[in-house]
Amino acid sequence: MTVRQIKAISSWATAAMLSVAAAALAHLCVAFVPLADIWAAHRPGSDASAVRIGAWAVLAVAVVTAWAAFAGWAGRARSNLAAFGIRPASAVPLLDVAVGSVGRAPALRRRMTVLTWLWWLGLLLTLAAAVLGVLAGLDNVREIGDVRDRVAAGGAVDRALVSHLFGRQLLLRLPGAVLGIVTAVSALLLIARVTSAQYGRVARIRGSAAPRAALQALRSTNEQWTVVLPLTASGTIRE
Repeated sequence: MTVRQIKAISSWATAAMLSVAAAALAHLCVAFVPLADIWAAHRPGSDASAVRIGAWAVLAVAVVTAWAAFAGWAGRARSNLAAFGIRPASAVPLLDVAVGSVGRAPALRRRMTVLTWLWWLGLLLTLAAAVLGVLAGLDNVREIGDVRDRVAAGGAVDRALVSHLFGRQLLLRLPGAVLGIVTAVSALLLIARVTSAQYGRVARIRGSAAPRAALQALRSTNEQWTVVLPLTASGTIRE
């Protein structure tokens, strides 16, 4: 028997899920910001710069918050692996946390492996689509700037040109935003399943048939549990 610290991760999981969802929605909103420029172009003297700046600022804050919350949750979940007697062996970030949290069941381990790789693939595709969309849109930067300046000054602009420029900008941003939504969904599933699996392991350990004197919760707070865990000779928990 040995005493191990198991950190509670439900609050971090909730924060990570909310912030990831918010970041994905903010990314989708930024993709549709060119519609504000089209609206302004039909009303000479209007300026959509406040909408553009506000949308990008919200996206930046949402992304930073999401990464911070996700990293905090992942760090606490990973530290619990040591408490469970599991030595992380995967070189792929988060894969060891996902697989190690669900126990030894081969089917569950395969599902978590697939889910983790889908999240990584979605993240990489989202970043690639966003970068390619920005690079492809550089061709029209000067024209878009001229149109915005003319509209802000109250001048008339060719509506067909406006529709072409800002419609193309929207279409270039949309694939990355849609992929971001898909990636966010996989991240939410990953967070929920890992968190549920870790709490499930703690519940099984605390409710096992081991003697109460040897297996008992000594202290329970919002931050961590201190529990006496039964370990095998290899250092893993007997569940």
